[in-house]
Amino acid sequence: MENERKFVNNKKGLGTGWIVTIIIALLLLIFGGGYIHYSNSLNSAKQDYEQQQGDLQSALQRCSDLVPNLVNSVKGSMGQEKKVFGQIAQARKEYNTAAKSGNTKDQANASAQLSATTANLINVINERYPKLTSNDNVRRLMDQLEGSENRINLARRKYNDAIKIYNNKVVRFPSSMVANMKNMKTKSYFKADENAQKAPKVDFDN
Repeated sequence: MENERKFVNNKKGLGTGWIVTIIIALLLLIFGGGYIHYSNSLNSAKQDYEQQQGDLQSALQRCSDLVPNLVNSVKGSMGQEKKVFGQIAQARKEYNTAAKSGNTKDQANASAQLSATTANLINVINERYPKLTSNDNVRRLMDQLEGSENRINLARRKYNDAIKIYNNKVVRFPSSMVANMKNMKTKSYFKADENAQKAPKVDFDN
């Protein structure tokens, strides 16, 4: 009788142990599967914004490279507009510095300022030197710069959309738990300050 009780108790113990083991295994499976799912989701979002970032950088660099071509094409006929050319040279220098730094905010401000000063030059050409616009090379460069600005605007929107998706995954539960484990942080939007988007004023009477 005593042996039967021991057998029954051992059987119960084994049964309880198996149940605990199964529960632990299921929990590990659930958490492990969840981690893999959210980790893959975060990685995909990261890869997407990095790709969009590359496209944006290419568009920005193309525009920056076109600016001196336009300047060189019109500079000989616009010798008195030294202030305009000086502003463009400074804006391009600041853009190149910001691009090398990798700081998103600085690059956004610098690119906005370069766009504003370049637009200022184009306005000067149209208003004060209309004959230059009939030059095929000048017109082609102006059209290319306009196209580059359109590509930049499109690339910026795509980049910011990708950043929004990534940031949401980083801060929202439960993917935020995985993001913390992987030390993944939110990223800055490519957005310039309002002042950086304004072209410097040029007094054409001086």
